[in-house]
Amino acid sequence: MTGLTDASGVEGLPRRVVVISDLSEPRDGPSVIALRNAGMLADRGLSVEYFCGDFGRNEELARCGITLHAVGASDLRSSSFARAVVKGLYNVPAARRLKSLIRAKDTPETLYHVHNWSKILSPSIFDALRPVMNRVILTAHDYFLACPNGGYFHFQEGRPCTTRPLSLSCLGANCDRRSRLEKIWRIARDIERRILMDLSGAGAMVLAVHEGMVPLLERGGIPADAIKVLRNPVQPWSDARVHAEANHSFLFVGRLEHDKGVLLLAEAAKQANVPITFVGEGALASEISEIYPAARIAGFKDRDGLKEIAAETRCLVVPTRSRETFSLVAYEAFTSGIPVIISDFAATRDEILEQGVGLSCNPYETGGLSRTLVDLAADDGRIAKMSVKGFHDREVLALSSQDWERRLLDIYRQQIQSAGTRQEAPIRRSRRVTVSIPLLG
Repeated sequence: MTGLTDASGVEGLPRRVVVISDLSEPRDGPSVIALRNAGMLADRGLSVEYFCGDFGRNEELARCGITLHAVGASDLRSSSFARAVVKGLYNVPAARRLKSLIRAKDTPETLYHVHNWSKILSPSIFDALRPVMNRVILTAHDYFLACPNGGYFHFQEGRPCTTRPLSLSCLGANCDRRSRLEKIWRIARDIERRILMDLSGAGAMVLAVHEGMVPLLERGGIPADAIKVLRNPVQPWSDARVHAEANHSFLFVGRLEHDKGVLLLAEAAKQANVPITFVGEGALASEISEIYPAARIAGFKDRDGLKEIAAETRCLVVPTRSRETFSLVAYEAFTSGIPVIISDFAATRDEILEQGVGLSCNPYETGGLSRTLVDLAADDGRIAKMSVKGFHDREVLALSSQDWERRLLDIYRQQIQSAGTRQEAPIRRSRRVTVSIPLLG
């Protein structure tokens, strides 16, 4: 949490905020931002409640005076396929808990901020939020509000998708990460989400975490006037510059899953014969070790643990195999003095290259990434130049926590004031919406 106790600027803010996210622990970028969001509001003296899909195992929230509501469910990826299909379309316990919370405690001065919902909570939360939609803010950490597969990416062909979501071309495309059957399920979920939460005139606000997301969100049917851009706040891993040129190990931080490009990175590191550490958890940990036995699998690390590993890092690698919306870890790295290798499909790729703090890679070409690893392993001068540039310009290249807080609070004021001009819908029990679609050949 931020530790900020400044109570200035509270006028015009909602008196109560419910932060909604799949996870209660900082396991990925969206959960890190959601928790920082909740902590900042509590430090400002607002009444904060945290509604999460997992088991709520985060004692820090209670210590900060934040009321926790945990559904008590696991990530869909840890469930059987049949169970994941059902719960991923409509998580009944999540909907019931959120509806009950809204009925019991909602006021005209309560705002609901949704950060992530696709891994546990499901579109069912939008069923619960419909009566208060004009007091809802949704941060788009990915593209699931616009695109069925969440990435605006044709995973089977390894290229960005330019198709309009739910068009005939989209419906017929075998573009999912895993299979055509899962694409059909994702289409059903996207249709259900659109029925439960129609953003056209509903009053909800969507926050894109990068300017490059805006045209893609609009293509997915979100009105331009419902979108604002608020980049993620960046908290460097180190207050002093990491002397990356003196280090040897490369680093990956994130989920150990296919869409993060970790198997390709393991193979590339093996070919380059460079040391590498994988920080994170996921289904592919054992496969990474099989591909490159010398790779270090560090598991999940809190911020202190990550700081220790960062101090020994030469370069961070982010080989995400879809459209990366922001890549918080890349910004946390280069503002600490650690250069980055960023995916060609990241929204922030061009600015990272232009600022001279990193290089890029095609996350579908093992050989190219391997050659880049070899080059950087041998070029201390280049590493030092990027390290100094990232650390020296950290305040210019990234949004500070203070600036992010100020801008987010301004957005809260605008949303709660705008809601006051609209007629509130009565809070009543909404019926479950069932969506069915024909199987596509």
